[in-house]
Amino acid sequence: MKQSIKICAMILLLSSLFLTGCGPDTPPDFAQVYVRGILDTLYLGEYSEDFLSVTDTKDPAVLEAEYETGLETETNYFAYYFGIDELTDTEKEHVLDMYRELYQLARYEVHPSVAGENSYTVDVTVEPLDVISRVVAEDLDAFAAEQKAASSGDMTEEEYQERYVQGLVALIQAKMNEPGYHEPVTLTVEVTEDPEDGLYYLQGNGLAEIDEQIIRY
Repeated sequence: MKQSIKICAMILLLSSLFLTGCGPDTPPDFAQVYVRGILDTLYLGEYSEDFLSVTDTKDPAVLEAEYETGLETETNYFAYYFGIDELTDTEKEHVLDMYRELYQLARYEVHPSVAGENSYTVDVTVEPLDVISRVVAEDLDAFAAEQKAASSGDMTEEEYQERYVQGLVALIQAKMNEPGYHEPVTLTVEVTEDPEDGLYYLQGNGLAEIDEQIIRY
């Protein structure tokens, strides 16, 4: 489910960020720069001059918008995963801010590309962040029981949800003070040249598979 939600934002990103390929100022391993740049944009909100050059991106605001889109789709997945119909604006801002912090803890290494016929493959090693998975394994049952007990009073549905969201965010933020990581996972991204326009594009599900691993639920 996360893949289907988050991939929409990635498709938007890739539709505007094609790889221009070789040129006089192109970094030697432009495919590696391209993949690293997309990940840095999505998770860190950062981008290098090399990445701007290989994508021929003129307006960095495009990348900033994609970073915000990624945060918003992750926030929507948070609501889905924890059974929340719709976050209020205030709740949404709290969750968005939490993911800004979580994304800064992301760990991944983009390896040098391997050239093929009109394509490149780039391996990416991810250390999946365990913060949310630890909350689910260690705290969620007790937290849910506390929430159920609290709901027996005069609390409105809106007040109950606000308490529920704030509690989840607090549990996750507490784990962020000592983040841990699951065993590294190596995934492959394929960058392929389109024979019609000579530009390079990401192919397959590699990027979505990486996203599945960045934060383990």
